[in-house]
Amino acid sequence: GRAALVMASAPRDHAHAAELGQLIATVLSESASMPEVRLVQALSSPGETLRSTAWVAGGMRHLASLDYMERPINGTPLPQASLPDGMELAAWDPADRAMLETLLAETYVETLDCPGLAQMRTPSDIVDGHLAAGEHDPSLWTIARSHGRPVGALLLAPSPPTDSVEVIYLGIAAEARGRGLGRALLAHGLGLVTDRPERMMALAVDARNTPATALYARTGFRTLRRREAFVAHLDA
Repeated sequence: GRAALVMASAPRDHAHAAELGQLIATVLSESASMPEVRLVQALSSPGETLRSTAWVAGGMRHLASLDYMERPINGTPLPQASLPDGMELAAWDPADRAMLETLLAETYVETLDCPGLAQMRTPSDIVDGHLAAGEHDPSLWTIARSHGRPVGALLLAPSPPTDSVEVIYLGIAAEARGRGLGRALLAHGLGLVTDRPERMMALAVDARNTPATALYARTGFRTLRRREAFVAHLDA
């Protein structure tokens, strides 16, 4: 998805953070000439103020505080959530990529999850990024349709090294929000992975997205840790 992750050693003090910032700025400047990289991301722990200082000194901006959450796949089962009239769930057809790109763009409208990030990437880059996450299995990508119109998506990716299945994206178009579709998609997703060897379902969510964090808490997810996310858009 033309996105890169930058990492840096922990600064010893403010002077070292400034030096690292200069190095990060150089890396970003050189990366701008690489067409395969348009978005650069970085993470730090909430207490790593010097590392965060280095990201900003290097030209990155704070994007969001991310809560990393998980729940056992075979833990407390979710009650079967009924779908609104005219709504149906089905696996994504990889031959219908254009539909998915359009749908994801619609789910980003007025989103509370890392607002503005979608505008830094093309729809094609976004889908490519999701395809590259974990072990892609199209049967674990679910599309919700209302009277035939795509209105939501749940994208899951097994991650055997972490013994988890990751929720790489859950999004609902504005017209379909507030009707219980998010809970129904999560229940459906858990049903899809019940027989897989991974033990946990994991995700990351913008801490400011209180409707989403509340949904995840109600469906058995607990917060493990928080990370501060920084980003630089190389076309900016």
